[in-house]
Amino acid sequence: MLWEKASEKTITKELKVIDKKFLKRVRIFSWKEVLNNKNELEKFSITEAIPSFMIERLRPVMNIEVLRNNVRFMNGLEKKINTTLRINKLCVKPNYEALPIRIRENFKKNKIDFREDSDIPELFWIPYTQKNKVIRNSYYQNGSLILQDKASVAVIQVLAPKKEDKICDMCAAPGIKTSLIAQYMNNKGHIIAGEFLTERVNMMALLLKKLNVLNVHTLNTDSIIFPIRFPNYFDRILLDAPCTGSGAFLASPELKWRQNREFLHQNIIIQKKLIENAIKILKPGGILVYSTCSLYAEEGEFQILDFIDYLEPLDLPNWFSPSYKVEDNTIPGTGRLFPSLHHTQGFFIGKFKKKEI
Repeated sequence: MLWEKASEKTITKELKVIDKKFLKRVRIFSWKEVLNNKNELEKFSITEAIPSFMIERLRPVMNIEVLRNNVRFMNGLEKKINTTLRINKLCVKPNYEALPIRIRENFKKNKIDFREDSDIPELFWIPYTQKNKVIRNSYYQNGSLILQDKASVAVIQVLAPKKEDKICDMCAAPGIKTSLIAQYMNNKGHIIAGEFLTERVNMMALLLKKLNVLNVHTLNTDSIIFPIRFPNYFDRILLDAPCTGSGAFLASPELKWRQNREFLHQNIIIQKKLIENAIKILKPGGILVYSTCSLYAEEGEFQILDFIDYLEPLDLPNWFSPSYKVEDNTIPGTGRLFPSLHHTQGFFIGKFKKKEI
């Protein structure tokens, strides 16, 4: 976008090594020529910059205009993109109640446009273009404000942790959701936060320390074989599972070009094994929240269907959209958030109680 109308002199100055033949081809680029003799799927893929694999997977569950709107939002092509900030009360002692008021006054003073979210009290919306102002703001610097997508916050709202709970966050890094669990628990109870990659565990530990989280024990572990002696142990489990990220291109655009059959299949296998173990280590009557930042049914609805005999569905917030229909029926206890509709990452979220069998 920066170079679309730039002179050749500007481009060659910015790019120290450039193939002049390539530059010439850029200058004579023609949409008409590119789209010539392409079918409708290929045209959609090219004009909206989305892999054809993803279109093929989503067409059975999403009409073409809804798909186009979601893709355009994730590509950042909406005229007004906003982002969300979450208040972290754990860094404030003891007068948390006054913090939102002080933040509002600070925003007005620093000319940061904001509005409060209608569904989640601890969230502020700000224009994406003012993100740099917020990062330099003292409340962000001291950990009282955190950049966190609304869908990510909604997952913890659904989990609804309580102070006395023993909670497992199975795939916890980088720790943003974990810190919100701790906030809901007021740093009471116990959270076991597992993560497979050592580097990410270390990053999580630093973040949790900065955010004044005191009730989390981090584990460098494979949660498929979670190292706990006893089955039926945890009161609540959050499984925010590894996935294709097909709903998160606005935050992680590089994931777009990893979308293919092999990548999807790899994640499906991992998710299935994680759900199996989550059910094993959850108490009968305990709460499981399963989520993925994916738009694919294979990483949401179809996963839950394989385990529905062990799970009793629970209610979700009424501002969620219904999940995709499977054989003309939606699955109770499941819902979705869509980029173009909710202005969040694309998420699947399910909430269930483990049946007492």
